[in-house]
Amino acid sequence: MDKPNVTKFSDDLKFNRLHLTIVVLGALTLIFDSYDAQILTFVIPHIIREWHLSPVAAGSVISYGMAGLMVGSALLGMLGDRIGRKIPLILGLIMFSLFSGWLFWVHDFKTFCLLRLFAGIGMGGALTISIALASEFAPARIRGRMVAAMATGFMLGAIIAGVISIEFIPSHGWRIVLLFGIIPLIFAPILYWLLPESFRFLIQKNRYEKAIAVLRRMERAAGVAPMNWTKESLVLPVQTSKVRVKQLFSSKLAAMTILLWLSYFFCFFANYSVNSWLPTLLYNAGYPLVRSYAYLVVSTVGAVIGSLFLGVMLDRFGRKWALGSSFIIAAAFVFLIGHAVGYAWLLYAFCFALGIFFGGGQTNLHTVTGEVYPTFMRSTGVGSALTLGRFGAICGPVAGGFIQSMGFSFSQYFALVAVPPFICAILVFLYRVNVKGEGLEAVEEQLTGAHA
Repeated sequence: MDKPNVTKFSDDLKFNRLHLTIVVLGALTLIFDSYDAQILTFVIPHIIREWHLSPVAAGSVISYGMAGLMVGSALLGMLGDRIGRKIPLILGLIMFSLFSGWLFWVHDFKTFCLLRLFAGIGMGGALTISIALASEFAPARIRGRMVAAMATGFMLGAIIAGVISIEFIPSHGWRIVLLFGIIPLIFAPILYWLLPESFRFLIQKNRYEKAIAVLRRMERAAGVAPMNWTKESLVLPVQTSKVRVKQLFSSKLAAMTILLWLSYFFCFFANYSVNSWLPTLLYNAGYPLVRSYAYLVVSTVGAVIGSLFLGVMLDRFGRKWALGSSFIIAAAFVFLIGHAVGYAWLLYAFCFALGIFFGGGQTNLHTVTGEVYPTFMRSTGVGSALTLGRFGAICGPVAGGFIQSMGFSFSQYFALVAVPPFICAILVFLYRVNVKGEGLEAVEEQLTGAHA
């Protein structure tokens, strides 16, 4: 019997129930993650009134959570490359659920900010590990679609946060929506029971028996005959060194790392400059608060559709064309939103379109990050990019508060925030690879010259 090729086996599989399990579990984790991350957007106008906060102080509340996300993306990302993808993912879920639910009982500003910081650490780790794990199981020809489908959980969580806020805050007050954040704790045992560890990670760590057990599960899910897996047949590009952050800046990865970091920074900066302040900006422009929530929900619905649509476009036309075009169109719609006040349905349409092209673009940026780094440092690479994104997310709300305090008009605010998405497009077109159906190891070879 010929020696089987583990990467070819994985890349040639048809989408099956194990892939579906990974997508669904990852999406559910990101729904919970996103609910806790985004619920503050809907709570901020009430906190401002109750605690008499300035726009800059209110932006700092959001930024504490973003600081936690930044730390969590880096630390749990590195942990994912050291001990595996599964346990850090569950740890992140437990952290963000526990500390987010705790906020229900907090009545002072400093403690509130501190708990948001701790919750953010868990949130950042959950997204990082989910991207790495989905990328490592996805067949090459549908990787964009599979990662995008999982990542739509982050958008769905934001929609749920908006709908629950609209339904519960007027009648029960703003604190009740924070208490709901503790519910995901009951999901942790399900993740532990059903989620597989990455076979690529297990092979890199020479844990061959466990890797073969995962491969057997993949065979059963695909309905194929068992193969003759042996230690000798489990071959990936050889990496003997431990993970170091400086390896992201090796001569063959440095350019891609810098481009990705800048892409994430400007993408998250613009996203949080818009979404964190949109309800408050519309409320200040004369819209009822509940309606201002609705515009953000409509934008997020567009992001779900855009994520799935662009996932297909990434697989069909390659990463650079699909993402670059999306960010250019997104910049136009950010600008147009600033000129739509007073035209309710036009504003709905622009917010929906912005969600498709900007929210969808941000989600599919994760696909690129999950495939350009070698397996031994994939989680660290994803985490580092998300860390820069979270730094942009910290700067965005604070910058938004400063722009408002300087007296810029509604239209001027959105004209300024339209610049970062355009910068993102330029950065994407500079990427060193335009992946279109290649396996992870083939992408690694293009970037680093590594051979199995």
